[in-house]
Amino acid sequence: MKLLPKNAASRAFGAITRLRLPVISKVARNIFCSYYKLNMEEAEYPLEHYRNISELFIRHLKPGVRPIADTEIVSPVDGVLSQTATFDEKQELIQAKGKTYTLKDLLRDDEMAKRFEGGAFATIYLAPFNYHRIHSPVNGQVLDASYCPGTLWPVNVGSVERVEGLFCINERLTSHIRLEDGSEILVVKVGATNVGRIGVAYTDELLTNAGKLPRNQKRFDWMPKAPIAVEKGGELGRFEMGSTVILVVDKKIRERNPELFKSRVGQAVKVGEAL
Repeated sequence: MKLLPKNAASRAFGAITRLRLPVISKVARNIFCSYYKLNMEEAEYPLEHYRNISELFIRHLKPGVRPIADTEIVSPVDGVLSQTATFDEKQELIQAKGKTYTLKDLLRDDEMAKRFEGGAFATIYLAPFNYHRIHSPVNGQVLDASYCPGTLWPVNVGSVERVEGLFCINERLTSHIRLEDGSEILVVKVGATNVGRIGVAYTDELLTNAGKLPRNQKRFDWMPKAPIAVEKGGELGRFEMGSTVILVVDKKIRERNPELFKSRVGQAVKVGEAL
């Protein structure tokens, strides 16, 4: 895996999934759906509507199939909540047993990391069969976003347990959201092998692996002309293949939600469910 040109291979794979060849693309779509046992009962359209794997992968759901819980924070994605903890003075996040990484390395921004001292985090892994739209976990405003270039290691259990600092090595796209009371949350979308692209719903300027974002700098920051309102459960972005979301909440949110994340570790979660 070290020798594989992971970024180039992932871009090529993404391009292949977006092809609209009359027969081949539909056959590939059908095989993908069958192999991963996608739940098409929840999809907005029947399988035949989607012209290729890419369209199927970023399918929308039928209205109402993901009720939004009446809690301050809900799950932004379908997946498995694999890790969670509060931040100690080192601001370390758990990657896997015996492996940690720091918030400042994840964000590549010391000042931003300090704003989340005393907060908490949750890591949610998305498998290929999951629904891959990303939704806002809170009511708030997008203040800014950032892109950190990187490689594209797989994010499955084997890689997470083996590759040091995996989430700080892979490319990632982060949305920074402020709640009405001034508290803050980060939605960190981590790329992985064969994740052709990561995009956000609030601007077309932030789209990974599409030649739009600079890869020759440590971090690229984006700011809207004015904060962008987002509703809890409203669409925030998408993965064009499976990957991982890391939620980071500040101390205010953690203190008023002392049981946040704790009861769901190791469990499957769905968009809109209470965390």
